[in-house]
This record gives sequence, C-alpha cells and structure tokens, in this order.
Amino acid sequence: MKKLDPIDWSLEPPSKSQLKRDMTSLQKLGEELTTLNKKQLEKLPLSDLLRAAIAEYLRLPNSNGAKRRQLQFIGKVMRDTNHEEIQTELDKMRTPDRAQVRRAQLIEEWGERLLAGAEEEINAFVNDYPLAERQAIRQIVRNYSKDNEEAARTHRRRLLNYIKEYIE
Repeated sequence: MKKLDPIDWSLEPPSKSQLKRDMTSLQKLGEELTTLNKKQLEKLPLSDLLRAAIAEYLRLPNSNGAKRRQLQFIGKVMRDTNHEEIQTELDKMRTPDRAQVRRAQLIEEWGERLLAGAEEEINAFVNDYPLAERQAIRQIVRNYSKDNEEAARTHRRRLLNYIKEYIE
C-alpha cells in the first residue's frame, strides 16, 4: 500500500471567512487611526488617499451610518497600503519608551520630596542637578499651599515643570 503525501493547505487560497476577518481587522486598524491627532498621523506612513479618507471621516456627522460607511471605505483603502508597517509604527507610538517612563517617575518622585518641604530635599536636588536654582525651588514650594486646592495644583504643576527642565 502506497503512503499518501500530506496535503499542504498553505497552497490553497484563503477561505471566505478568513478574508472577511482580514478585512474587519483592517477596518479596526483604520478606526484606530481616526482616533489619532494630526501630529501622530503625520508620523505614520499613510498614503494621501488614506489621509483624505481619515479627514473625511472626522468631518462627517454621525447620522444615517455615514461614519460606518466611511470606516468601511477606510478599510478598503487600507488593503492597498502597507498595513503591517502602519501597525508597527502605531504600536511603537502607543508603548512609551522605558527611559521616558523612568524620567516621568523620577520627576514625580522629586516633586513629592520637594513638596514635603524639607530644606534637605531642596539641597539634595540642587546637589544632583547643579544648574537648578535653589531660590526658585524654595519660592515655588513656599507658594504651594494645601489650604487653597486650586493654588496647590498650580504650584505643584509649576514645580514639576521646573524639575522637568533639569532631569534628562
């Protein structure tokens, strides 16, 4: 009895269901693109037609399914683009760099330490970051008041922005 060779299913064209799943995933990717702002869209490798379709989607009112139809059109336009590259760039954009996360944590930690109000903390910050001005930090910390919640938020934000200038 002769042994049959296994069937290689990869040579078969994709099923109708698989094609539909692929189109739906492209449409969802297009929908993600519509949530981005102009600056973020400029960073992505999009065709002019796709940019125009996204702009049209954002302009449309949400009546009579106009946005839904436009999303379907965006999905259709996405078929002719390099959607893997777009997805890769979008993923890079959405996941923050570890160095950026660490920097943000460091800024937050210094902000909490300085707002605690101890002179030693101000001295420690100035020792770590010699370009920072001790007097400016003291003034912001002095103005930080827990009595007035609005002023406290403003001065906290001002202090964090000040710290951000010195921590790289």
